[in-house]
Amino acid sequence: MINESSVASVKHTARVMLATVIAFILMVCAFAVNAFAGEAGHYNVVINDNGYEYTIATKETEPIEILNEASIKLGSHDKLNIASFNSGIGGTIYISRLNRIYIKFNNKVKSYDIYAQTVGVALDESGVYREGLVVNYDDDTPIQDGMVITVDSPKIVTINADGKTYNLGTANSSVADLIAEAGITLGDNDYTEPSLNTFSEDGMEINVYRVEIKTVTKNEKIAHKTKTINDSSLDKGKTKIETKGVDGERSATYRITYINGVESEKREVTSTVLKEPVTAVKRVGTKVVVIKNNGVEKYNGISVGSVISGSYTHYCACEICCGKSNGVTASGKKLTNGMENPYYVACNWLPLGSMIEVNGVTYTVGDRGGNDLSRTGRIDIYTPEGHTAAKQSGRGSASIKILRLGW
Repeated sequence: MINESSVASVKHTARVMLATVIAFILMVCAFAVNAFAGEAGHYNVVINDNGYEYTIATKETEPIEILNEASIKLGSHDKLNIASFNSGIGGTIYISRLNRIYIKFNNKVKSYDIYAQTVGVALDESGVYREGLVVNYDDDTPIQDGMVITVDSPKIVTINADGKTYNLGTANSSVADLIAEAGITLGDNDYTEPSLNTFSEDGMEINVYRVEIKTVTKNEKIAHKTKTINDSSLDKGKTKIETKGVDGERSATYRITYINGVESEKREVTSTVLKEPVTAVKRVGTKVVVIKNNGVEKYNGISVGSVISGSYTHYCACEICCGKSNGVTASGKKLTNGMENPYYVACNWLPLGSMIEVNGVTYTVGDRGGNDLSRTGRIDIYTPEGHTAAKQSGRGSASIKILRLGW
C-alpha cells in the first residue's frame, strides 16, 4: 500500500531541487555572458623584457602603447623587436636593453656596453674565453645594468687582432697557442708582438699585425730643370725665357707594404723613362737700368726716391681681368697674352709713364684699373703668360721705390 502523503512529499522535494539547479545554471550563464562581454576586444601579448616575460591582455594595437599600458619604459639605446608580434592577434614583443656591465679580470676591471641577456652570452660578446676560468655567475644568469662579473684565472692575456679584442685565461701557453685558441689564423707575412714563441705573462697584451704587399706600376712626371744665364743686354731685374722647360715622363713600379691597412714602406723596383724632360733656359738681366730724369720730383705728395709699403696682385690681357678683349691699355700700348714681358703695372695713384722698382724689378705704370688700385701702394702686375699664370702668381706685400714720375 502506497502512502500518498509520502509520495507528495517526494514530488515536492524533487521540484524544489530542479528549480534550484535551473536557477544555478542561469546564474552561471549570466556570469559567463558578463565575463565575456567584459573581455570582448582584448587579446594576449607576451612582453620579453631582456629575458623576463610578462603576459598582458590589451585592446591596444601599437607596440609602444602596449608597453605604456604595462608601465614598461624604453631607454634611448634600447632595441625593440616586433617581428613575432601581430597587431590585434597576439605574439611576442622583444626588448633588448643596452646594459653597462663590468668584467673583472684578475683584479683588472673593464666596462662593456652590451645587449646580451645572459652572463654567458655577455662574456662571449666581450671576447672572454671561459675554459679553465672561474666565473662568479652561471652562464644563464640574466644580465642587469651595472653587474660586475668576476673572472679569475692564473693569467689573463689580451689579444688585439682585426679590430677585435680577445681576453683569454691561461696557465702556461705560448703566444702561438693563445692565437690558435682565439681562432686567429696568421697569413704568410703576418706577425705578432710579442713573437709567437713567447710564453704568456699575466696582463700580457698581444698585437696581431696583418701584412699585405702590393706591386703597383704608374706613370709619373719627371720635373724639368732650369738653367739660368746672366745677360748684360737685359735690364737688371728682368728675365727672358729662351727655352721653355718641358716635364718628362716615366713608368715606375713600386713594392708597397701595408701593415693593418696602413702604408708602411714604398720601395721602387724598376723604372723606365718614357719621355726625356727639356731643360728650361732663362736669361737674367744684369744691365744697370738708367732712368731718364723728366724733371718731375713730386706728385700728390709722393717724391722720386721715396719707398712705399704696398701690395700687389697679377692680371693678364683677357676679358676676365680687363673687362675688355682688345688688350689696349690706358697708355695706348696693346697687351697680348704670350707676348714678351713689357714689365707693366696698373695703378691709379701714379701718373702714366712712372717707373717703379718692386722687390728689385723695374716696372712702368702703363695701365689703370678699378677703385681698389687708387689706394697708395696698391698695384696690379701684368702677366703675359695668361690667366692661369696670373692666378697662380697670387698676391703679396711689396716694397715700392719711386724711380720716376710720369713719362
